[in-house]
Amino acid sequence: MSEIDDIFCEFAAAFAGALKDAKPICFSKQLQRDALDLSLESLKCVDAYLGYLHRHKNEIVEDEWHSTVLYAGAYVGEVIRSETSNRYHWIDYDDYMPAHPDLQAMIPERSTPTCAFIVDGEGKMSMPLNKIARFIDEGEENSVHFFAHCDITHT
Repeated sequence: MSEIDDIFCEFAAAFAGALKDAKPICFSKQLQRDALDLSLESLKCVDAYLGYLHRHKNEIVEDEWHSTVLYAGAYVGEVIRSETSNRYHWIDYDDYMPAHPDLQAMIPERSTPTCAFIVDGEGKMSMPLNKIARFIDEGEENSVHFFAHCDITHT
């Protein structure tokens, strides 16, 4: 496993509450952490949690927003990796973009939602961190269960 895969695996564990020294996430008591088992089904609990965050987005502390997007996005990405026998790998924005200048116009800078992607061996790229940020901002039409299901079934 690559170093960045290891890092995002730890971020996913932080989201699930398995790392005690992790930065706090938004409204953590609203997340049903005991249901987070890296299954596609567990993303329904994540959708419910993100729905709460969307409804309370004006109350979110900025530092917790960043850790929530990073950790929850890592969890979604790790579910996709787990459900596809790890055909996807994490790649940093700065490592991915030089080989894909056509995407630079659409994703012009590295930020928390765009700092890393998952990519399969055929070059298919997915943005689970960005999906988290969009759900918080825009609402349930950004279901992570549906998002992951599409990535899993279209590999």
